[in-house]
Amino acid sequence: MITRRDLIARGAAAMLLPALGEAAIPRNRIRALRDAVRGRVLTPGDSGYNAARVVFNTRWDGVRPPAVVQVRDTADVRAVVRWADRYDVPLVARSGGHGYSGNSTSRSAVVVDLDRLDQIRFSDGIATLGPGARLGDVYARLAARGVTIPAGSCPTVAVGGLVLGGGMGLAGRAMGLTCDRVRSFDIVDAEGRRRRVDDGALFWALRGGGGSFAIVTAVRLRTRRVSNAAFFSISYPRGAREEALARWDAFAPRAPSDLTAILTLTGEGATAFGQYLGSAPQLRRLIAPLGGSPSVGSADYLTVQRRWAGRDDPPRSAFAASSTYVTKRLGGNGRRAFLDAADTGATLILDAYGGAINRPDRDDTAFPHRAARFRVQVLSYAAIPTARDRVKRARRSVAPYGTGAYANYADPDLTNATRNYYGANLERLRRVKREVDPGNRFRPAQGIRPT
Repeated sequence: MITRRDLIARGAAAMLLPALGEAAIPRNRIRALRDAVRGRVLTPGDSGYNAARVVFNTRWDGVRPPAVVQVRDTADVRAVVRWADRYDVPLVARSGGHGYSGNSTSRSAVVVDLDRLDQIRFSDGIATLGPGARLGDVYARLAARGVTIPAGSCPTVAVGGLVLGGGMGLAGRAMGLTCDRVRSFDIVDAEGRRRRVDDGALFWALRGGGGSFAIVTAVRLRTRRVSNAAFFSISYPRGAREEALARWDAFAPRAPSDLTAILTLTGEGATAFGQYLGSAPQLRRLIAPLGGSPSVGSADYLTVQRRWAGRDDPPRSAFAASSTYVTKRLGGNGRRAFLDAADTGATLILDAYGGAINRPDRDDTAFPHRAARFRVQVLSYAAIPTARDRVKRARRSVAPYGTGAYANYADPDLTNATRNYYGANLERLRRVKREVDPGNRFRPAQGIRPT
């Protein structure tokens, strides 16, 4: 059962001063920042600060940034960066605030809130999206033009963080990761300059290397024409979990690329589900190797995306998560380790790779996990001490059969996190960071640091 908790109420007195260990910016510098931008600048004690500072995961409700700047446009972004350079203040960008490791908030860096940079435009097969554009809105606007991009399922996730970390979704095996569709970025660099980036080292780093290099103010992506999609789900009882995992592992990573199949494992049972860019009768024949009693249907593409999304406004939640990648088919010991992990109380979500995801070489983009059969997300919605314990124990169980981790499922408890996220691409990312941001102006949690 997924648990939720409400926004923590905080007394007014606690809002007036930064918590112990958190940075405060002198008032004259805050005045200079307010003079430099048209958007709101909120600091502890200001009306609206408490609502502006929180992110989706209530795990980070205790984090109190020295300021949150709700920028109105690219000119505001440039002004914030120039101000930060003048006073040597670190920055973190926030697109949607769903970062698992708290990378869109900070105790020491000023938060640049990109929520109002939410444009969605389409022309000549290219979608131009602001970093604050939410996926639910993106799918709807593009569907009206008969096109889409591959992206995630949560409707309130924003484009900026998704594309910078890679971007996996139910169209991934057919169309690739979100970052694979990028034609160009508009950015503000560490010197406050507005630039368009469509090749070279920085373009490489922005496609999967995270938010350490610049603030993205727009991204252009190649779209694909779509009209309908088919979907399926199969439920398995607890006693059939190992067989379900074996069947899924043998089938899903090598299925036709228009099919993306996902398997969830819990202590109670297993569920396989997925999306196919074809007809329901074709899909029913394709998934026969998964066994069970499948439920299969089809609908227009937007309706199917809304089926995966569930609520348009999911409530903020407390959760812990981690991830790893599996590159070889599991044997009996591996399958039993996965069931042991699910018995901790965590949920394991297995996303099949292959298809268009694995066609690029490891070093074509900063996203390195191109040889994976599937990715495992380990997730627990619970009070944070309980959730962290479950996730740690579950990941320990599956770790001998995995390698690396996904930067968009970032784990603040993960040892050698950046090495896990970026693998053999890490040193190149560090060199790019040194070239474009040697002063380390942009500092997301677990971000790339200059060599």
